[in-house]
This record gives sequence, structure tokens and C-alpha cells, in this order.
Amino acid sequence: MLTIRETFRLLFPDASRELSSFSEPPVLPADIFAFAAFVLEASGAYHHVVPDTGEQGPERQIVVDANVRARAVSTGRAWRQSSVSPGSLPKVPQHVHELWRQLAPVSREPVFQALSPHADIPGWWWTVLELLMIADETSRDLGFDPKNVFYQPIAEAFTEGDVISGREFRRIQRAPATVSTADPSVLCVLPKSRTPSVGCTMRSLSHHLALLPGQGAVRARWVMSPFGTSERRPHGLGLLLVPFPYQIVPEAFVGIGDHDGKWGCFDVDQTWLPKHSETERRRVFVDFVRNLIQKARAADKQIDGVVLPELSLDFPLFRQLARALAEEKVDFLISGLSSDREGRRGNFVAIAPFFLFESSDKITGSGLEQVFLIREKHHRWKITEPQIKAYGIDSALSITRNWWEHLNILGRSLDLFVYRGGTSLTTLICEDLARVDPCQAVLRSVGPNLVIALLMDGPQLEGRWPARYATVLAEDPGSSVLTFTSLGLIERQNASKAFPQSSSVALWKDEANGVRRLELPRNADAIYLALTADQKTEHTLDGRSDDAYSHRWVYADHMGIAADPQAKPSWLLSARVDQ
Repeated sequence: MLTIRETFRLLFPDASRELSSFSEPPVLPADIFAFAAFVLEASGAYHHVVPDTGEQGPERQIVVDANVRARAVSTGRAWRQSSVSPGSLPKVPQHVHELWRQLAPVSREPVFQALSPHADIPGWWWTVLELLMIADETSRDLGFDPKNVFYQPIAEAFTEGDVISGREFRRIQRAPATVSTADPSVLCVLPKSRTPSVGCTMRSLSHHLALLPGQGAVRARWVMSPFGTSERRPHGLGLLLVPFPYQIVPEAFVGIGDHDGKWGCFDVDQTWLPKHSETERRRVFVDFVRNLIQKARAADKQIDGVVLPELSLDFPLFRQLARALAEEKVDFLISGLSSDREGRRGNFVAIAPFFLFESSDKITGSGLEQVFLIREKHHRWKITEPQIKAYGIDSALSITRNWWEHLNILGRSLDLFVYRGGTSLTTLICEDLARVDPCQAVLRSVGPNLVIALLMDGPQLEGRWPARYATVLAEDPGSSVLTFTSLGLIERQNASKAFPQSSSVALWKDEANGVRRLELPRNADAIYLALTADQKTEHTLDGRSDDAYSHRWVYADHMGIAADPQAKPSWLLSARVDQ
């Protein structure tokens, strides 16, 4: 069984003898957090933690009183606010030194012990818990404020010189997967947005740092602006949801394999897209989206982001659209893609994060494409007989077998963006929302304020699977979730007349107000969704408050947006561009 000392050496194999003997503590709060969180979880100590209410029973508990909380908060604040010379780290507080040294005499004890119901709590549990509390309090604003002194070693990668010189933005593409020096194959530590208000997990023990699995399971990238601001201004947010493609033909689903007549693979042929050589039609599509933005703004609606569903575009058209939207001064473009920038076929989500830069002038020319972040889907879509019948695609895929999406899953990653100084934003692709492993471990630990899930699915209704899984994330960790699909499969299901008619292309779920169905009005081509930021006070298992540091995005309004008739030729709304 691992001892406390062996655990430290597992996490920090290259640590000095002073560190591994517990005579000197790590200088980074995130390293102390990594060790303390790992030990508290491995030992099972975390679920014994309760705040002092004066009513605790005789059962085994780690009771955290107001004095311990106040000491952790004040020690963390003093450590965080210590004045230092440029390039240096603040001096580790004396109290942290004392706590760390308390682990030396017990360093050969096993991390996990099977305790009898009436056994006393190992004394080192209190020590490790207080170290975690202090490290968490010290890390307030880490990952959100570029001036945070403990983020400086990471933030040095985001230099203005690299960006304006036009060189590849390697530091954005390789954004940090951890803010700790612990072995990333064992665990990672990232900044955190939301603390769950339900449950009793390690996630409930911290406000500002998240314990994540090693990079072999999933690699999360924490993406901050090279020109980041410390201003936390999560004011109103306006999204334009374009549910393209509007029609899908059965032939878009192409069977490409068979295994014993029981299952096969399928690919998706984007028959709704103009061919690469049809430059005029591709330009018309870009102009169509721009027209939707202009129509919404003419109605005095704020458009900050444009979102298209799963597999709606290919990479060349995404790039063309992004160049145009940079001129429209939107903050970001998110879309599902059928290929990545190298031309590899698959199922991807891409974001053009214009908000990472002070102005679009810094991302013109070749620089624009280099800031796109693209990741692949984590799970394959399995189409079964009920779906084949519901979507009327039995002429393309036989109902006698199951069909798996033809994907090579080369890596699993998740991009977490710091938006407007205070919001963390991420995206999911269809099955990624439904499957617990591996990305939901990251989602629940970090607690992004806003999750946008791109789908190729039927109507987004309260009783269907996207709503169920969005509800899980809205409860724990408290993320606001948008599920969004194209109109194409909804129209196929409507045509079958076997289900109630629907035009619900999106579903919004937030912790405060529950579910809101977003239906595309007749004659509308897109939906404008308005959100507002609701400040919220959260508490950890030990009773620490975040002093209303966190916020959640809540529904404010939505309406349909129609493009000018001349901006949408008939082929754009058809299922096959070549007809």
C-alpha cells in the first residue's frame, strides 16, 4: 500500500530530498493542492469533512470550525498578496511550513487504512485538509487574472510579441493542461469556475482549483488571452444559433462496412455543402450568415457568438466564414466540422476565439487560422433501428443491423476558454454529452460556466436524452448548458408523421431557471439567444464561502431571425446542393 511519502514521490518523482522528506513545502500552491487532493481522495478522508454546526454526532467526522476556516482564508490571502520582485514567487507562509513538517513523522503511514466504525481519524487528515484549504484560497483568480503571480510561469507563453509578429501561435495551440508540476501522467490541476451545491465529492472541497485525471485519459487545455484582462465582466451575452443544414437526404448516411450481418459502419456525406470548386456558392453561404448577424443587430440584438451544429461545415468553409465574422466583430464562431485543418476526415468541433485578442487587427492574414482550436469527438454515434425508422433513412442504412459512426479516435481533449475575464466556456459533440468517460470528469471538476453541445439529432425536448444529461451538468457542477442541433433530422422526423411536429432545434438549461425549449419560428433561419450573468455565492464542504466570486449564465430571451430573401437562394435550404 502506498505510504504518504511514496505518494509524494509518485506525484513528484524529481522532487528534492527536502520536499520528499517533508522538511520543506513546495513553492507552488497548485503543487500542494495536487498532493493534498490526491491523498484526501485516495484515503477517503474527504467525505468525512463537515463544517461545524454545533450539532455533530459521535460518528467519525473532520469538523472544520470557523477558526480553521478563517486561518486558511487569511493565510491564503497573505500568500497570494505578498509583494515580490519580478520573476520571483511569494515566500511560502510560516504556517504552511509548520503544517508540511507535521507530515514528516507520519510519512511512512499508508494513505488508505480500513478503519473500524469507531476508530479515531488519523491525525494527518486534518493537516492535509488545511493544506488543501490554504492552497485553494491562495489560488483565487489563478487562470483568470493574467497578473496572478502563480500563473506567471504559465502565462509567459502568451506573449504579445509572438502574436503580432505573425508567427505560429504555438502557445495557444499548446495551452497548459495543468498548473502544477506534478507528473501529468498521474494527475493534472486546472483552475476552476463552479463549486457543486449538491453531492459529497472532492469537487466540493475547492473553489479555485480542480483535480483532474492524467493526460492519458483526457487532455484539457486552459486557454487564456495573450492580452488578458483581470476585469471580470460577465455581462449580457448574445448568441446566434444557425441550425444548418436545414434538410438532410437519406443518402447523406453512407454504409461502408459490415460485420457478420449484425453491425456495420457509416459515414456522413455533407450533401448540403457546395463543392470546394463552387466558390460562388460558398461565398453566398458566408454572406447568408453575415446577413443574419446584421438583421439581428438591426433589431437591436447583441450578437457576441455564432454557433452551428455538429458536422454542419467542412474546414475550408469554416475558415472562410471565420475570416468574414472577424470583420463583423463577433467574439467567437463555433461549429461542427467533418475534417480538421490537416484534412483528416472525422467529427470535430472548432472554435475561432476572436475574444482572445484585443482587436481583429492582430489576427488578420495567416494568423487567423492559427488561433483556431479544433478537437475530435470522443465517442462514436451508434444508429439503431428506432433511429433509422424515426429519421426515415432505411433506404440508406438497413434496419437489420446497428451502425457505428466511422471514426478514428486518435486523442481525447477538451478546450476550456477564459472568456471576458470571468467565464470558462467549453464545447461538446453529441455523444460526449451523454457518456461519463472521459471528458465529464474534467467538466465536473472544473465546472465551466457555459457548455455548448453540438448535435446531429432530433428535436430538443425536455424528455429526450440531451435534456437529461444537460440536467446532470446543471446540477453538478452547476454549468449552464446549451444543446443545439441542425434542423435536418428534425424535418425528416416531422415528415414521418409518427411523432408530434416540432421545430425545437435547441434546449437551454441553467441551474436557476431550469429548462427552456428554443423553437425555430416559421420562416426564421436562425435563433437569437440572450443570456445574462447571475452572481452566486458558493460554499465548500468545509464551509468556506467564495464571497459571490462565481456566476452562472441564465436565460433572458430568444427570438427568430430571418435573412433577407435575396440572401438565401433555394439551394441553401435544400438537402442536396447539386440538385
